[in-house]
Amino acid sequence: MSEQFSFITAALRGRRRTDKKEEVELAANGANELLVAQGLPPYTEMAARYDTWQIQTSTLLAPLNAVPTTTAALEIWCNISSDDTFIVESLFADQILGTAAAQAYAIYACVSAAKAVPSLTALTVTNVMGDSGSYTSAVGSPLVTGVGTTVVANGWRPYGVSPGSALQAATPMHSWEAPINGRLLVRPGRSLFLHIVGSLTTASSFQVGAQGYMVPNSVVKRK
Repeated sequence: MSEQFSFITAALRGRRRTDKKEEVELAANGANELLVAQGLPPYTEMAARYDTWQIQTSTLLAPLNAVPTTTAALEIWCNISSDDTFIVESLFADQILGTAAAQAYAIYACVSAAKAVPSLTALTVTNVMGDSGSYTSAVGSPLVTGVGTTVVANGWRPYGVSPGSALQAATPMHSWEAPINGRLLVRPGRSLFLHIVGSLTTASSFQVGAQGYMVPNSVVKRK
């Protein structure tokens, strides 16, 4: 038994981003694949629409030699009263002190379930765009920071490519970034936990941090 199909043909149109919001036709190739071209660099739109915030530890921390459990080297709590969600763009770390031995390290992170505000360690929340708005974290600030806090594990895992080499002297060495690109969302009342895990925990010291955007909850609400 044959089936009858009806097809609707329509022109695909888009809206050019101008003050006039002009409409333009979209183009396809011979295989009916939609043709698009990226204009500005990947993060320009987010940076233009929302301020970019950066937080990192100010004192050195020793890495762990096992998956983190109940301690976070850095905790970033999104205030329960916030109208925004902290969208994590990247995690980063740098090794300030090392020793002459082969070594490798990783950034571990997880996002908590809803929890109370952490014990405060006041760190600077920097507006990376150079605009005004940078502040020192406080109990009532949009992002509240804690260092060495006791936490409840909620799926720690490593992010990024682990750097490793043989260090020749006890001088600054590794620095690396783990692109997150929005895979971690810290909603109001939740925290981002960070720690460093490595093969060598003696005579090794690090700083660790995160960068991202505070975006209105209405934009990133759960479907």
